[in-house]
Amino acid sequence: MKKSLTLMTVLALVAPLALAVPASAKGTTTATTTAATTKGKTYTIVSSNFFKKAKTYHTKDAKPVVYKAAIAADRPTMTLTTKGKLKAGTTYKVTKQAKLKINAKKTQKYSYVKGQGWVVASQLTAGKFKAADGNGVKDAKTTAAKVTKGKTYTIVSSDFFKKAKTYHTKDAKPVVYKAAIAADRPTMTLTANGKLKAGTTYKVTKQAKLKSSAKKTQTYSYVKSHGWVLKSDLTSGQFKNAD
Repeated sequence: MKKSLTLMTVLALVAPLALAVPASAKGTTTATTTAATTKGKTYTIVSSNFFKKAKTYHTKDAKPVVYKAAIAADRPTMTLTTKGKLKAGTTYKVTKQAKLKINAKKTQKYSYVKGQGWVVASQLTAGKFKAADGNGVKDAKTTAAKVTKGKTYTIVSSDFFKKAKTYHTKDAKPVVYKAAIAADRPTMTLTANGKLKAGTTYKVTKQAKLKSSAKKTQTYSYVKSHGWVLKSDLTSGQFKNAD
């Protein structure tokens, strides 16, 4: 009897989620290894949370994968199917969250982006989107165009590792920059030079803290054999499935 009541309680909480997002999906492919495939993948719902007032979040350079969800009518499960991707450098509203059991030892939190679908919570950042260089750029596409032409920063500090450190990417594909260091002053000019692969392990050999003309500082990591990447786009350790 107690088990039945628990199941009914969970279903009562998650039932509105099924109405919010349809179950069908197009055959979109994705690099993610931790979320649903295009055929849909079913997870057990551990807990859910509905916000009385929508919370503000934003995306950075990456474009997080968005999933449609279908909630089972007779058990606390959610089936996720790839729908598309959010825009980079954009502000969104989150109205609810759900913690899903990925495997026997791993859980992952998803956020429902109003008008879009479900996104891995770690792919969103709290607050409104603001251009990193503080120069009034309104969207990530314009920012990327400026960086492609090369943007010069002042080198605040640098650190070379005696032994390369292990980092990995998650669902996103961070932009890689090639760097040109001035011979007569402590400046570094970064120019976009492709992207790293998602869900991949890399070696980092050095880091540099750079300051823009707007006096904002950011740390970049040098990925061996690739180039410079924002440190915040990398995660310490080797990549593992369901990371």
